[in-house]
Amino acid sequence: MEHYEEWDVTIPPLPSRSRLYHLEPIGIGTPYVESLTSYIARLAEMHCVTPRNLIVREILPAQSQRVIPTILAYGRFWSGQALTLNSLTPVTKQWVEVLQSFTLCDTLRFLTMLTWSDVIGVLKLVRRNRAWCPACYEEWRQNHHVVYEPLLWALVRVTTCLKHRQPLVSVCPQCHKSLPFLTQITRPGYCTHCGVWLGDAFLLQAMEAPSNEREGLEHQHWVAQVVGELLAGASHLSEPPRKEQIAAMTSLYIEQYAKGNISALARWVKLSRNALWTYNRGTAVPNFDSLLHLCSALSLTPLEFLTAKTLPNQRIPQFVVDNVPVISPGKWRPVSTDDVQRMQSALEGVLAEERDPPPCLIEAAKSIGYSAATLRRHCPDLSKRIVARYRRQWTEEDYHQMKQELENALKSAERVTLSAVAQQFGWDSRGLRKHFPDLCRAVVTHYHERFDYEQVRRRLQDVLTSDEGTPSVDELARQMGYGRNIFRTNFPDLCKQVSERRSAVLRNHHKERMATLCNEIRQAAFHLHRQGTYPSKRQVSKQLSDPQAMRAREAYEAWRLTLEELGYPTDHLKKYI
Repeated sequence: MEHYEEWDVTIPPLPSRSRLYHLEPIGIGTPYVESLTSYIARLAEMHCVTPRNLIVREILPAQSQRVIPTILAYGRFWSGQALTLNSLTPVTKQWVEVLQSFTLCDTLRFLTMLTWSDVIGVLKLVRRNRAWCPACYEEWRQNHHVVYEPLLWALVRVTTCLKHRQPLVSVCPQCHKSLPFLTQITRPGYCTHCGVWLGDAFLLQAMEAPSNEREGLEHQHWVAQVVGELLAGASHLSEPPRKEQIAAMTSLYIEQYAKGNISALARWVKLSRNALWTYNRGTAVPNFDSLLHLCSALSLTPLEFLTAKTLPNQRIPQFVVDNVPVISPGKWRPVSTDDVQRMQSALEGVLAEERDPPPCLIEAAKSIGYSAATLRRHCPDLSKRIVARYRRQWTEEDYHQMKQELENALKSAERVTLSAVAQQFGWDSRGLRKHFPDLCRAVVTHYHERFDYEQVRRRLQDVLTSDEGTPSVDELARQMGYGRNIFRTNFPDLCKQVSERRSAVLRNHHKERMATLCNEIRQAAFHLHRQGTYPSKRQVSKQLSDPQAMRAREAYEAWRLTLEELGYPTDHLKKYI
């Protein structure tokens, strides 16, 4: 009998199909990793549609968001929610999840700052408008590489190109307008307003920095270098760093290099003692600007600070606690005669020091650990001399420049605080308010217009109607990238309702936890009694999963009542109920 070859005609399993093209992101694992807004623009271009059509017809419906076909609604999205896509907010996470499900690319979170969401604050992280290096654009086009926008350029503290060591440009050279990250017709490398190519050769010549700015460019290049290292290292981590990492590293520096003196370390790194204390306690995380400032002062990179388990040996900070100036004796302790003498000696040293420009009174106060008001009260003559010397350096041209900066802040699409404008001149906002009160009020009003109050209202109402856990008002503010005062000042009634609901939830959780603890104490006491051991407070606490829980009043009372139930005398024990 003749045998024929057998054929397997079963259909092989087909791999999963993606709804959108499986477009690989550019530069993952390098400092020049692509940003999520750039990826969305390229994905739209691959499908031969505009970013508007891709977002409105595919992405927003997948997020269960109702698309309102009005120009106002679209404008609110492009100027509001689109700004957070490269950041680390819940909105960013939601967009990443939707795009990963559509493209089957599981590495899109590295196109944002989501890896660092537990250790970096959301404020002062990403720009409100695009910035770019024309030399990079032109180089990519000439070498026939894909033109895209790196995530590095989207971060507000990065102001220079890592490769060409030149300042980034943030205004179109032809129409002189700022460019949003994502618009309805965004195309990487081109202006969204006039369509001009942003890598023109004439712009490269304008990028040359003056010689007097070279020193500042060195620090800016260091920032770009360490931030690029941070972005490159995100994809190599086995898991994202946790919030406890900030507290662990801060504690190591306080103990090993400041001998436990948190105030001395705060003065050295030029951060407030309260900020450093919250980092050490694990109750807060630094924003990106504070993190870079802290790492620069401690001579290490942000990647080391956020991932290392021990202090780097190769770069030990060049300071010891003995070299840090004497600080004030404390907030509630009166200033002694010796303290006043130390103030006078320090201020005389400031006056004798020849610095250009001379320090202001606030800088001098911070350097010796006192407030400017304390120096004015105890050393009025020396304080007036420091203030007079500082003011003598200002000319009419300087005041004109201050006025010009305030007017530029009003015209700029990137809204800045009055304090940020004042810091450019080494002033505080009170000095500007004194000389330019109307302009200062206008700048403050212009800055407050950046807040989407309707979105804040909806978020608070959603929390009140949701059956899920109730976050605190402060937590909601951090999630949206706003200060808590924006919530409490504009929506006091809603904030009060959220706080009351959260307090009720916490009270219920506390009651449940205490009921479980009391039952555990009762069982432990009965177990010791059956063994013939007196169920003392210490013996019972040893049997608990958390021995420190016996410090609670409810736990103590449960233990006392259990002793009564077992027949032990309890008259000598204190009663809380």
